[in-house]
Amino acid sequence: MSKERRRIISAATVILVVYALSRLLGYVRDVVIANTFGTGNRLDDYQVAFRVPDLLFNLLLAGAISSAFIPVLAEHLARNEPERARQIAQRVLNLAMLVLTLGAALLFALAPFFISVTVLGRDYTAQDHELIVSLTRILLLQPIFLGAGGLVIGILTAHQRFYGQAPAPLVYNLAIIVAAVFFAPRFGVSALAWGVVIGAILHLGVQLPSLWRTGWRPRPDFDWHDPGVRKVARLMFPIALGLAAAQVNFFVDTFLATQLPHGRASALKYADTVAQVPLGTFSQALAFVLFPFLSRDAALNAIDSIRHRTALAIRLNIFTLVPASAGLAVLSVPIVALLFQRGQFTAESTRQTALALVFFTFGLTSQAATALLVRVFYALQDVRTPLRIAAVVVAVNLITNLVLVRTPLAQGGLALGTSIAATLNAVLLARVLHRRLGGIESGDIARSAGRALLAVLPMAALAFVLFQVLLSGSAGSDLRHLAIVLVIIPLAGLTYVAIQRILGSEELGVLLSAVRPGSKG
Repeated sequence: MSKERRRIISAATVILVVYALSRLLGYVRDVVIANTFGTGNRLDDYQVAFRVPDLLFNLLLAGAISSAFIPVLAEHLARNEPERARQIAQRVLNLAMLVLTLGAALLFALAPFFISVTVLGRDYTAQDHELIVSLTRILLLQPIFLGAGGLVIGILTAHQRFYGQAPAPLVYNLAIIVAAVFFAPRFGVSALAWGVVIGAILHLGVQLPSLWRTGWRPRPDFDWHDPGVRKVARLMFPIALGLAAAQVNFFVDTFLATQLPHGRASALKYADTVAQVPLGTFSQALAFVLFPFLSRDAALNAIDSIRHRTALAIRLNIFTLVPASAGLAVLSVPIVALLFQRGQFTAESTRQTALALVFFTFGLTSQAATALLVRVFYALQDVRTPLRIAAVVVAVNLITNLVLVRTPLAQGGLALGTSIAATLNAVLLARVLHRRLGGIESGDIARSAGRALLAVLPMAALAFVLFQVLLSGSAGSDLRHLAIVLVIIPLAGLTYVAIQRILGSEELGVLLSAVRPGSKG
């Protein structure tokens, strides 16, 4: 294995472990919240209140971190200009904090209006409205600190300091868990909101020692005329518009879910949380680590390298996410029951959540491909093509959700609409990129997809039969659900891997070589 591939795998492993631990704590957080509130209307109020702070964070910070901030810093560090990199980082961080604070203040004042629009047409009481506004105003502190923490992650990533940023998402979830366990039973969902704010403060705080070791020092420097700052802004603005388009989907889903009986919005959120586990570990780690290498390749005009990296990443995502999607779909009920069914989270809550989860699984591979392909465009400094495609996808998602939510699928229809939109997004991005790069090794990708489908069909059949056998003749229980998951998932996984090996899977060879000590290639 090449030295560079080893570096990528080493970094990806660190990020993957952090993501996995964060997801685990996120699961514990959701279990505690589910046990306390179930899928009742107070938790629905909390979920609706979270949309405005999420909008502020995603519009103003997520684009800078993922597509502009890291490559600009990495470019100067590669040129052996650490002081210049620190200067740009300082100015971007200061300006971002200022903008976030002003944005939070504006939304604080406009919160009643935003909430009225979000729950328009639903039979929310005046008390519900007042609580949602109050929660929103508390939660608006979160994007300020979480945004600063996210930018610090960008600085540390550019310096390849992955361990310094590792505890950040963990302490964020721990703070919410503590709030849910010790304070929510007495103070209600307001305690959850304050737990989120405290978690965001800790998210920033634990990274400061590592940031200090990079040579960074706090200075009141707000020079927005800096060419490096302007470059970040130029890349960030179209991406922020694309993220705004994506946020429209979230608001539409929230609005439509609030038209359904109470609890369906929370069921949709829990299902999405489960569906995001495979995406939030392997796929996101791979895309995150590949991005600076793609950016360097683009700067060197190494098109062949970009083409190969992109194709291999898509194939690895297909290899891992196709069986993960099938497993989540077939075992949706026992998985949701094992994770959440206790306290106020009833068997009916499990059924409603599992329904949405099944339809979310249809789009997981497409979501992973979209996240990767968008980064390829950003590495090529083409931020307009993903924006144009996102506008089309938003329109399609709106139409499909309006139709599907009125079917018996209900919140499952909203999940299906999300999957359809994700698939369309991936297909359109891939078509444009295929022309731009002169191909993306489509034949190899098609063969990988074929092998995955051939291997997943018997895997899914085995999982379904074992599920029926183990569940027959007995009511569900935590112990039975645990047994089902612990028995079926390993057997199904071994079946998939064995068939892939028989089929001569190249992706399996890549993954095995990554974990095999002393491997070369």
